[in-house]
Amino acid sequence: MNVRLLIATLFTLFLSLHAPTVAALTMKQFSDICHTSPSECSDHPIIQAYVGGALDLLATLDEQTGYLGKVYCKETKSLFDVPAIIRFMEQRSEQYATDNAMLVLVRYFEEHGGCQL
Repeated sequence: MNVRLLIATLFTLFLSLHAPTVAALTMKQFSDICHTSPSECSDHPIIQAYVGGALDLLATLDEQTGYLGKVYCKETKSLFDVPAIIRFMEQRSEQYATDNAMLVLVRYFEEHGGCQL
């Protein structure tokens, strides 16, 4: 079994068992997880799962635009570049250390989503 898949599965199981008491992931915590990886942060399976889940939610909300305004205008194939998003988030980890990490992911879409008029 792939080690990354096993780690991601265990992490997901852990979150599902403790979801009512889990607080939002801050950028400091995001950065701390990145630093546990011996390689690039964008290769860390937990970070990949975190960002991937967020992208899935954003895509769903974008399709169901009654929930919020247009989040992005570029094609998802070019915009949903998980390593690029992780690098963007990692570069801003100190600036937004106490903020919810999802807000920094949304900031990526504000800056790169192509919806400016």
